[in-house]
Amino acid sequence: MLELEGVHAGYDEIEVLHGVDLHVDEGEIVALIGSNGAGKTTTMRTIGGILSPTKGTITYKGEPIHRLGPHEIVERGIVQVPEDRDLFTNMSVIENLLLGAQTEEAREKRDENLQRMLELFPRLEERKSQRAGTMSGGEQQMLTLARALMGEPDLLILDEPSIGLAPHLVQEVFDVVEQIHEQGITVLMVEQNVQQTLQVADRGYVMENGRITLAETGDALLEDEGVVEAYLGV
Repeated sequence: MLELEGVHAGYDEIEVLHGVDLHVDEGEIVALIGSNGAGKTTTMRTIGGILSPTKGTITYKGEPIHRLGPHEIVERGIVQVPEDRDLFTNMSVIENLLLGAQTEEAREKRDENLQRMLELFPRLEERKSQRAGTMSGGEQQMLTLARALMGEPDLLILDEPSIGLAPHLVQEVFDVVEQIHEQGITVLMVEQNVQQTLQVADRGYVMENGRITLAETGDALLEDEGVVEAYLGV
C-alpha cells in the first residue's frame, strides 16, 4: 500500500533520514519506534509531503507520491494526525470536525461521517458546541483523531497520539486506534509508548539516527532483548 525505498530527507543542509526503507500493507497496523531525534517525525512529514526526499521514492498504491504536495496526498487517501494536534482552538468541536472533510469524497459523506464520529467519540457529542481550546488534553486528542477520520482516509498516520495524556486516557486512545483499524483503515503509528504500541501492531520498525535498524512483527519486537532494554526500561 505504502512503500518507502532509500528515502533521504532533512531540513536545509541537514540530512535526517539516511536511506529509509519501510512498507505498510493494506489492513495493517504498523509501528515506527525509536528515541527522540531518531527521525520518526521527519519520516511522517516526508510521507505527508511537508518535506521532499532528496533521494529515494515513496509510492502509494503503486503510484509515486514523493513529489506531491500535502493537499494532493490527502486527496489520495492519506491523512495524518500531527503530534501538536493543530486544532482551531477558538472554534467549536463541530466546526473543527467539519473542517476535516476536505476532499470531494469526504464532503459528499460529511453529514454521515459527522454522525459516525459523534457516536464513536461520545465525549465529543457531549461537548459539540464547546470551543476546542477549553477541552482537556484527552478530549482534544479525540477531536484530532475524529477530525482526521472525517477526511475518509484509507491510511491514517498517527504521530505520538498518546503524548502528554494521563494513563487512563492513553488506554482510551489505543482502544480507539483498534476500533479505527477494525473499520478497515490501515494505520501507521509513531509512538513512544512502545509496549502498548507493539501490542496492537502487526509489525514494527525500529529507527535509530535516521535509519531503520530492525523490522519485525510486533510480538517479536516485544521479545527482542535490545528493544526491551532500550525502550521498555527492563
